[in-house]
Amino acid sequence: MKINNIVIKRLIHDGDERSYKGRFERLKYLLSINSLDEFPAPALAWEYYEEARLCWYSGAFVATIIMAQLAFEELIRSTYRVAKGVRGKLANNKKVDKASFSDLIWEAEQDKIITKKEAENLNKLRKLRNPFVHTKDLRIEGENKITLGPVDFFYQHLKIVASHLIGQSAENEAKFAIKLLCNSFPKISYRLGGI
Repeated sequence: MKINNIVIKRLIHDGDERSYKGRFERLKYLLSINSLDEFPAPALAWEYYEEARLCWYSGAFVATIIMAQLAFEELIRSTYRVAKGVRGKLANNKKVDKASFSDLIWEAEQDKIITKKEAENLNKLRKLRNPFVHTKDLRIEGENKITLGPVDFFYQHLKIVASHLIGQSAENEAKFAIKLLCNSFPKISYRLGGI
């Protein structure tokens, strides 16, 4: 098949038709949980926030989870960059720009930047994100015994393509991530004054 502008336009049109219902429902959900009011936020954290929302709308569920986590991580990290400097250290003696998301959540909760409930939700988001960015091979134990777990690549794949088989879906995890992002990101950002 020769690729030309007519073929490309037809592919776009066909793809838009197939995905319309999903995008319509996702945008409807997003608008139900998200205020369109502007709020202060660090530049890079804001870009991640916007990309997470675009990923949700587009149906890129794994990307939604990852971008939501990055938005929160950058929001918190930016606060500590301002307060302690890029080479500054957190209470656990880790450098601001080397600290893990887990370290940042802990520090922010200790410093009362986030509430205990927000810390719990951010840790849940972190745990949802981890298996997608740290996929592992199947574990083979003993004589031909294969163990599947939540960090195995096959399990993660099933969440995306056959969630009915395992009772977990990347879409439901992304729905949690986008709801957390839309509800908590502006509140935390306001609390920080958009630093």
